[in-house]
Amino acid sequence: MTINPRASLAIKGAVYLLPLLGAGYAGYHSGQSLADQRHQVVLATLKAQHAGELKQRAEDNARTLAAASAEQKRLADLAHQVGWQLLQTRGELARSQAQLKERIADATRNDGAAFTGLGPDSLRLYRAALGYAESNSGVPSADAGDAAKTDAPRATREGLPPADLLNHAADYGRWCQELEIRLDSYIQLHQGAAHG
Repeated sequence: MTINPRASLAIKGAVYLLPLLGAGYAGYHSGQSLADQRHQVVLATLKAQHAGELKQRAEDNARTLAAASAEQKRLADLAHQVGWQLLQTRGELARSQAQLKERIADATRNDGAAFTGLGPDSLRLYRAALGYAESNSGVPSADAGDAAKTDAPRATREGLPPADLLNHAADYGRWCQELEIRLDSYIQLHQGAAHG
């Protein structure tokens, strides 16, 4: 059998070309595999980076939540403490008012009938009921000569009796002192919250 020179050339070319094609295929496959491996490495790196970011955000959120919870507890404790102090102070004011009211009869009796209004003892008690010091400064002595004229019959029928004035002072004084204590408590609560 005779082989056509063209066919022989084609066979020889195929013999030379076949290894080249094999090497090309192997190179393509190797390159594709290498590119795929690089892609997998990049993808794994991105996944790890994303997981790290999510973990960091979760830790940041947990710290923020813990700090907010601690601040809420601190403020609740401060409000409880201020509220407790307010209740104790209100109790002390109630006891003080009761003691002042018990002293009304003694003060008006000590001032005597010579005074048609508040005498010195009553005035001291009046000042104490309003929350002022019970000092003698500015309070006249219990001298009947300092009183208004007692011989005027209408003076004793007009105006409020000393006991009523003193009762009013005790009630009004307690109310004013409670307002002051509440205001002080709110200021303390606000300052505690601001300095937290």
